[in-house]
Order: sequence, then C-alpha cells, then structure tokens
Amino acid sequence: MLRVDKTAEGTCPRCGRTLVRPRPCKVAVCDCHKFCPQDHGKGAYQTAMSPYTQDQTPSTYGPIDPGESDAWGDLDHPMNIRYVCLACSYHSAQLPVEVKLS
Repeated sequence: MLRVDKTAEGTCPRCGRTLVRPRPCKVAVCDCHKFCPQDHGKGAYQTAMSPYTQDQTPSTYGPIDPGESDAWGDLDHPMNIRYVCLACSYHSAQLPVEVKLS
C-alpha cells in the first residue's frame, strides 16, 4: 500500500527548529523572534522575551549607548526594537521568519 505523507516540514534558519504543518501548506512562520537567542539554562531560543515599549518620543531617538546601560543586541535603531530579554537585557529587532516547507 502506498503511503502519502500528509505533512510538510522545514527548518528555521535562525533557531534550527523543525516546523511541521498539514499539507498543502508551503510556508510556516517561526516565532523564534519572541525568544532570547542566549541560553539561560533552558537552551537557546527557550526564554521568552517581553515586548519592548519605548520610553521617549520618536524624534529624540538615537542609537542606544551600551556604555550607559547593560543593554546589548540590535541597538543602532531603537525604534525597530520589538522585544527585550529581562534576564540578560538583549534588545531584539528581529521579525518573524518565514520557513519554506517541503
């Protein structure tokens, strides 16, 4: 008897997670942009980050100076920062990743 695979899968290029969806899906969206890439005891991309809200008006924004705080990550364009890790102060401007499934 011929078995037809009813799922499609692909690997996220950022976090390495394998995404599986029912066919005929050709693309899946990985939510790894919401998780810190650092290992905080659970593994990389396992610690959820909090949504980042700016504390100033957009016209006053310039790059975040890492010398003034413990912030690190995507600091050149603070208006693009979407999430911050409360454990290590990583600031992320990453967007969701579309993963091609086959």
